[in-house]
Amino acid sequence: MIKRVYSISIILFACLMQSFAQETVFAEDDKSFFEKIIKKQTTAKYDNTGEAVNAIAMEFIGEKYVAGTLENRNEELYISHSKLDCTTFVETVLSIYQTIKNNTTTFESCCHNLEKIRYRGGIRNGYTSRLHYISWWIDDNTALIEEITTMQHTAQQTLNLSYMSTHPDKYPALKKNPKATELIADLEKPYRNHKTRYIPKENVSLLKKEELRNGDIIAIVTSIEGLDISHIGFATWHGDSLHMIHASSSAGKVIDDTTSLHEYLKNKKSHLGIRVLRVK
Repeated sequence: MIKRVYSISIILFACLMQSFAQETVFAEDDKSFFEKIIKKQTTAKYDNTGEAVNAIAMEFIGEKYVAGTLENRNEELYISHSKLDCTTFVETVLSIYQTIKNNTTTFESCCHNLEKIRYRGGIRNGYTSRLHYISWWIDDNTALIEEITTMQHTAQQTLNLSYMSTHPDKYPALKKNPKATELIADLEKPYRNHKTRYIPKENVSLLKKEELRNGDIIAIVTSIEGLDISHIGFATWHGDSLHMIHASSSAGKVIDDTTSLHEYLKNKKSHLGIRVLRVK
């Protein structure tokens, strides 16, 4: 990876761009890749927001899955089109959508939107400012997304977030860093005995297109103690069958999954069901 510095004649703007370059990490071809998508999708016409979101997501089909793409870093703003895990894939797609929606169609604007999506209050201030749990991410991004898991076929879940603080050895930034672990634990506390709704996996096959649309975000609820969500992607209908566009660890890349969501959930014991978010 490299850090890019842009030289221009206006001194103040040059300083701002240098600051951006020092704090934003991307590969040589990332900027052109994102600019190409932004240009293409800015002029495209779609029936609704969800269709636009899915069109952006499809631009990443075949790109490499890399687990924990934000770990083992110094918490610079990392953006990539070719190394994605499930969360960074969704965040990256949304950052492009938000850039186009706001008519600020530059790579720098895309990076700015990504930072707002990824960090608490939109402010990047070290590892503990990142929205590590999807429940944190949902609650912090209400300007961009709306949870719609209020449809039929739902059940109640009681969250007790604690996984990160009770497994610090799994996170390089928390390992041998008790102060950071303690801060994470404090941030987890409001999500102890926290009630949410979800759609049990046995009910997913009952969902209709008018309830769950193309481009809705699917967050997979897990039974792993201390966690809320184990995977995330975008809903896409293949005829009358609901599927998911996601960065897949098993496929090793971003895919438009040929396995229906119902079958995908059924085959994994720890998957309890889904929460559904709609992009505004």
